[in-house]
Amino acid sequence: MSTVNFESYLYYAGLSKQEAAYTATHLKSWDDLHRWLSENQENDFQPVPDRVPIGTPFLETNWRINLRNRLRKVEETHQPVGEPPLWPKVVDRRRQLAMIFSLGLTALMTIISNITLVTEHISDNWRHAYLIIYAIMTYFMIATFAKLGLGSWHALRGPAGNPWHPSHTARDPRANIRTAIIYPVYHEDAARVVAGLTATWESIKRHAPDYASQYDLFLLSDSRKPEYWVAEQAALHTAQAANPDARFYYRWRPSNHNAKLGNVIDFCRRWGKTYEYMVVMDADSIMNGGTIHSMVRMMEGNHRLGILQSNPTPILRESLFGRMQQFAGRLYGSAFSYSLQAMYMGHAQYIGHNAIIRMDPFIKYCILPELSGSSPWGGKPLSHDIIEAAMMARMGYEVWFMPELKGSYEEIPANILGFLIRERRWMQGNLQHLRFLFVNGLHTIHRETFLNGLMGYLSAPLWAAFLFVSAYSMVSFLRHGTLNLGAMSTVEVPAMLMLAASMVFLFLPRILAIVLNFSKPRARLYGGRTKIIVSILLETIFSMFFAPIIMIYITKFVWQWAIRKSVSWGTQQRDDAPLPWLDCFRHFGWVMVIGLLCSYLLYRQVLLVPAQTVALMSLVSGHLLSPASVFFWFFPILGGFVLSALIVRFTSRSFPLLRKARLFAIPEEVEVPPELSDLEKWEQYLRQHIPDPEQDRHALRYAISDPFFYVRHRPQTRIKPHIADALLPKIRQGMPLTIKEFTYAIRERRCYDALHRAAILGNIMQK
Repeated sequence: MSTVNFESYLYYAGLSKQEAAYTATHLKSWDDLHRWLSENQENDFQPVPDRVPIGTPFLETNWRINLRNRLRKVEETHQPVGEPPLWPKVVDRRRQLAMIFSLGLTALMTIISNITLVTEHISDNWRHAYLIIYAIMTYFMIATFAKLGLGSWHALRGPAGNPWHPSHTARDPRANIRTAIIYPVYHEDAARVVAGLTATWESIKRHAPDYASQYDLFLLSDSRKPEYWVAEQAALHTAQAANPDARFYYRWRPSNHNAKLGNVIDFCRRWGKTYEYMVVMDADSIMNGGTIHSMVRMMEGNHRLGILQSNPTPILRESLFGRMQQFAGRLYGSAFSYSLQAMYMGHAQYIGHNAIIRMDPFIKYCILPELSGSSPWGGKPLSHDIIEAAMMARMGYEVWFMPELKGSYEEIPANILGFLIRERRWMQGNLQHLRFLFVNGLHTIHRETFLNGLMGYLSAPLWAAFLFVSAYSMVSFLRHGTLNLGAMSTVEVPAMLMLAASMVFLFLPRILAIVLNFSKPRARLYGGRTKIIVSILLETIFSMFFAPIIMIYITKFVWQWAIRKSVSWGTQQRDDAPLPWLDCFRHFGWVMVIGLLCSYLLYRQVLLVPAQTVALMSLVSGHLLSPASVFFWFFPILGGFVLSALIVRFTSRSFPLLRKARLFAIPEEVEVPPELSDLEKWEQYLRQHIPDPEQDRHALRYAISDPFFYVRHRPQTRIKPHIADALLPKIRQGMPLTIKEFTYAIRERRCYDALHRAAILGNIMQK
């Protein structure tokens, strides 16, 4: 006979309190309970798989072969799905106009720069090196400026002024259409992830109540540590119990091969036939239900749409670095996003999350091949999302970036170290895109996207080389050049022109942000007009010192990539805890040493400038300049290096006064969306009801001793005689299990029953 009251078990299994009380009187032993649970429970924690075979379509990734085919004009062509649209011709005209402007202005600025260098009597080798690097960097800077300016002009008309915008053909989804919202995770904070998932579900019910039954939400776990997937299941079970009308599903993948890409492919393989659309989220993603439903309506209204990408808004950061980054992304990024939509239309990018995908063409055309060679050059592509967009467009489908869809949220790194870790992963993935640059059938815009992604990281070592050549040229001119009033004028005028042009290109997003958001109603959402100006100024000053740190680290990353030193994706820090001093000096001490060394070398070179040059320089400049003025030009770079550890530590801290003063404010702080209020509510609720995976013993004991978790988890277990034969004797004797044995035991039904019974009766050993 058992002394345990089984009423709570029956209640957790789905009976009412009255039914549970009555049925419990008929259960006399644990065996009776186990028998009743086996007969009356089904595994509804994931839908029945309807598997679809998935293979990798042939794609030639040898760049030599692809380049040879392009030179020979051996090109695969893929017709658009359905009637060819007209917008590609408009996009081509806008792209060509931006390219002509960029090439012309780059040539002009390079000529001006050459005049300056000739006047400085720099050797031909140094001058040519300077001009090549300068021309490359200037072109990409001006090209970005041109796209931003031209795109912003066309974007002023909004979706109503774009006849090809997907919103014009949107329609309600068919009754049999199903959409999966998937959250791939790996060792994430389960309470935070499931709180975001639940907040998204509640938003769907609020905004699309008549269609809520068409949405299923999945937590797809790649976690290897049992305490993490125990916390994940506990959080999802708890949320499901509080939302009985929701369909929350869980899938744990036995092998986390190919990381997130493999996780998504595993989902497509198991349920690719069940769902028409798939909304891919990140672990920290939240989306407004009305936004998700609007995306489904657009997909339904245009069968050519393959991917619709929302523009995630960064939120919830409290550290100084995080607040500055999310302020800049929210204020400047919106203008850039609208301009890119006008420039690219249906040839846009996919950033891997907060987007909806048409399942069938994704499975057929976007499963990427394994690249030959070892990591980091080979293996499965890491930044696979951008390539998937290119493959979708290659087969005639459209990919749209939709910044006008509000209510899409994500979190960003809280400190510079977290930012750099993420950048290193992205860099390795983007440099792999070189393998796809000449793939047959790609649209020119997607090739440009690959090239821009490459230059986003290769520009760091180019910038470092440019600074070195610039410093050498400047010091060489001061030491050996002929200095007179005419020479000073010849140098001064082009230099001022280049400086002015660079300021315009670099600060245009900030200028546009001020212009577009300076009206009183919009400025209020950023703390007011004064706070916008102050926040922009502070963020700009910080960027001047932050950029050199990024430059030197990305340069290091590129070098490590070149020598084939690979990185893993790992887990992103998602809280605002300040970085310890030890970590700051451990990761940035070498940057400080380089800064001090460069400052010393530059100082020594300045001391060697002849006294007559010093006097003449002071005279012709009206006593405003001296050779030491070179430190003014290089102060942000050298200051960023020397103070790097201090900057990293200071900006990783949180300052509550910033929020109170409305500095670096974003609209979501001034007018909190319901989704973020629900997120906070559910996160607090879940933290009270689930174990902390960071406390290993507590999480594992919860898995075998909590009746609610036991009843909910038991249907997912299987009967595996070979595991039971090996582990049941140890469990019944109260012997400790290894982590590996424990992991097997709580997935085998008879072992799990025995573990739970022993835990409840107090017969299990503490280890």
